[in-house]
Amino acid sequence: MKISLRNLIFANFSLLLLVLSSCGSTSSTAEAKNATPLDGVWKLSHFYNLANGDTLITDTSKVQHKIYLEGHVIWNTNPAPDGSEWHGYGTYTFKNDTITETLTSMSKSMQSDVNTYIIPIERSTNSYKQVNTYSRNDTVFQNIEVYKKLN
Repeated sequence: MKISLRNLIFANFSLLLLVLSSCGSTSSTAEAKNATPLDGVWKLSHFYNLANGDTLITDTSKVQHKIYLEGHVIWNTNPAPDGSEWHGYGTYTFKNDTITETLTSMSKSMQSDVNTYIIPIERSTNSYKQVNTYSRNDTVFQNIEVYKKLN
């Protein structure tokens, strides 16, 4: 039996829905309060890595997904070339074109003293761009990720 990536994503999404509905409030008021325009399944379409404004990497083949649902977020990506896993789960808020993700469970490669990520985005109906900025030594890096909505 051949399983497509899309079917696998929706199966994981369905599992997430089942877990969330069994753990959280089922009142429609609570659901409406936590729902945002981001709710849904998103697939990374473009990835750029910049250092001091110069592009280091442009990648359109990287596989990464994010699922936002009623205040919860889960994301995954294919393992890195070194075999390290990158995924996380937690909660999120969306306000003033800014996503704040607080991860409560993550892969070992993600574990650090930082578990809250404040991510400014530019959003349209079926896509959004997020820019993560960080510094190392005297270099300012930016990871720019463009996502397309699948559902």
